[in-house]
Amino acid sequence: MGYTVESLATISAARGDAFVQKLISGFSCRHNPEIDGYLQNRALDFTKKSMTVTHLVFDDETKLLVGYFALTHKPVTFKADILSGSQRKRIERFAKVNHESGTYTVSAFLVAQIGKNYLANGGDLITGETLLSLARNRLLIAKEQIGGQIVFVEMEHGNEFLAKFYRDNGFAIFGSRDENENGKPITYDQLFLFLK
Repeated sequence: MGYTVESLATISAARGDAFVQKLISGFSCRHNPEIDGYLQNRALDFTKKSMTVTHLVFDDETKLLVGYFALTHKPVTFKADILSGSQRKRIERFAKVNHESGTYTVSAFLVAQIGKNYLANGGDLITGETLLSLARNRLLIAKEQIGGQIVFVEMEHGNEFLAKFYRDNGFAIFGSRDENENGKPITYDQLFLFLK
């Protein structure tokens, strides 16, 4: 199976915003309403403002929208005591070190959103592993052009299925952060890997 990846910006420039909205209205992740909400309500605006760039993935045979991912870069902080010696050495090449707090702050690539479209043949036209691999391929292009090596993701704490998915795909946990969303406290686990 083959896939075509196109950014929302490219599609919007070629076909217009109304076409983009119609296209993404046929997307449903089914497992996480946040994935749908981001794509349908914020992705185009965030892409136009270069805050986060969303990429749609199409199955080459059926031409159906099978998934998407959103990429950006942002600073992230690692605590030195959770890293191995070799991880610390690699991170130090990119990091601002705070010896007092024992932390490293780096600019890293963030896979901000990623999701499969279960309205496209029940989600069977692409695997999560393939979707993540396509996102990594885009980040490898960015790495070649601007440098950088660290990729991270955030996921809601306690989602063992998703934690296993990321671990199986080379990510390791390095921290967590607390957020307050609509008056509800929520904890996100943070996982990272080095691009090769």
